[in-house]
Amino acid sequence: MDCGDAGYKYGDHDGLMSKLCRACFYPEAFTRYVHLLEPFYNLPTNVLSPADSQRAKITGLFLLLLLVKGDYAGFHTELEALEIQGADVEGDPFLGYPVRLERWLMEGSYDQVWKAMRSREVPSEEFGIFSEILIPRIRAEIASCSERAYPSLPVSSTKDLLFLDSEGAVVQFAQSRGWVVRDGRIYFPAQAVVKAEGEEREISHRAIENTLGYARELETIV
Repeated sequence: MDCGDAGYKYGDHDGLMSKLCRACFYPEAFTRYVHLLEPFYNLPTNVLSPADSQRAKITGLFLLLLLVKGDYAGFHTELEALEIQGADVEGDPFLGYPVRLERWLMEGSYDQVWKAMRSREVPSEEFGIFSEILIPRIRAEIASCSERAYPSLPVSSTKDLLFLDSEGAVVQFAQSRGWVVRDGRIYFPAQAVVKAEGEEREISHRAIENTLGYARELETIV
């Protein structure tokens, strides 16, 4: 890449940005364009300003993509690099959004994750796209918590818990997890509840109660 011609650099950068935006639905392509844009971040600010480079936005999207992929190690590696560079991670709307989501996911605060994804906290349209792609992973996390916290749940509660559109969708999801559906209830594998003891089971129970509370709150509003 020729760094001697500012016009070329701008054109190349803008071209990559355009491709990056179109690649939001294709994680591997998106990752490739993120890495291709990295050399621009080292250019002098009089050549390409931080605002023009959109570095914070791109990095925030990449962090969100790592959450979608479940690559928590990669997420923290990127985060540590940002902190070493002195980035205002919590204060920046583009960086702070994925950081908060990751923290809540680790805490099991799924109600907070849903609230953030359904609110004005989403920094831009592109973040909304990746947030939607993240939903299956969140459902899987909630499902695992449910298995550890309860021997069974009503189908209606499970629909609210997983933010599914119908009880039929709950049955399909249950079948994909190997759950038993009988007499209006979902029965979870017994070994999952037995293995979860003490603090782990209490944390799972609290996470499910909080998420159910938020789902019922939404129903009341609607």
